[in-house]
Amino acid sequence: MARKAKEITLTESEKVTLISITKTGTHKSRKIIRARVLLLLDEGKTRTEVQQLVGIDPNHFYKIKKRYFEGGLNAALEELPRSGQPPKVTERLEAQITSIACSASPEGTVNWTLKLINEKLVELTYVEKISNESIRLVLKKANASPGKK
Repeated sequence: MARKAKEITLTESEKVTLISITKTGTHKSRKIIRARVLLLLDEGKTRTEVQQLVGIDPNHFYKIKKRYFEGGLNAALEELPRSGQPPKVTERLEAQITSIACSASPEGTVNWTLKLINEKLVELTYVEKISNESIRLVLKKANASPGKK
């Protein structure tokens, strides 16, 4: 029989928060798994029981538990920053792209095109270079389209 893991005692507000996360389904699956692990530990389940019920490996289990004891509930639930290249399109650049797309089109054209927006961004020195696809994705996210106001 597996020994019981170091007990986690959640407060009522923490339990309500965790239950809300597991029931609503609007959170990332990783966050839901972490919430389930903490709830099961609060119920007094062993490490192996928690792993089998949630479907995680020992490393994942120990990381969640360690983060809870070191930083509390938010530290255990939230994502840690990941390594890698930062996004090229910032919120500020998104606003500039949308602003250009919603402004009057250049002289001699009927509508903005991705190529024209790209050229304008470079001309105004907002970026050195950017792909038309990146511009398209920003406009799609903003529910805007070149030429539409």
